[in-house]
Amino acid sequence: FLYMGDKMNIDLTKLVIGVLEEIIIDSEPLFSSDRFVGTSIRSLKDVVVNGSIVKLYDGTYQISGNIKGIMVLPDDVTLEDVGYSFESIFDEKFSEFNNNEEKSLEIIKNRLDITEFLWQNILVEIPLKVTSEKNRNINLKGNGWRLVTEEELNNNDSNDSPFSELYKLIDSRKE
Repeated sequence: FLYMGDKMNIDLTKLVIGVLEEIIIDSEPLFSSDRFVGTSIRSLKDVVVNGSIVKLYDGTYQISGNIKGIMVLPDDVTLEDVGYSFESIFDEKFSEFNNNEEKSLEIIKNRLDITEFLWQNILVEIPLKVTSEKNRNINLKGNGWRLVTEEELNNNDSNDSPFSELYKLIDSRKE
């Protein structure tokens, strides 16, 4: 592997000319902090990629394996850092003359940069919500306030609704 910045380039020359039947991937990729901008990921830890690349009989290539590690995300309640273990299994075919619009896997001068491909596999593993164990049963009410669930908000006919007094006021003004 050839690392240039956060690029993970794999030399496919021996696979292209038939010296090797398979290239084994066993690496710890590095992702720059610039990649985290616009995502909820604060950092990545212990990221490992295992897999292989083979040349198929029709001249295409196949990369398969998995990427796993720990992404540090903000807790949905307190915004504290929470470690979230992830694993993504991949199995993708590509060719030297890839006309795919995404071009996530493109061979340039017998080199394949799998950084963007791996990053996309990490992004799909980001959970919608994450809460640390210590915050699972946290008290979400205080003096004169409480967190309203979506169910409570949608249940506006009930007298238990936190907005029942507001609804009564609105209804009285309509009359």
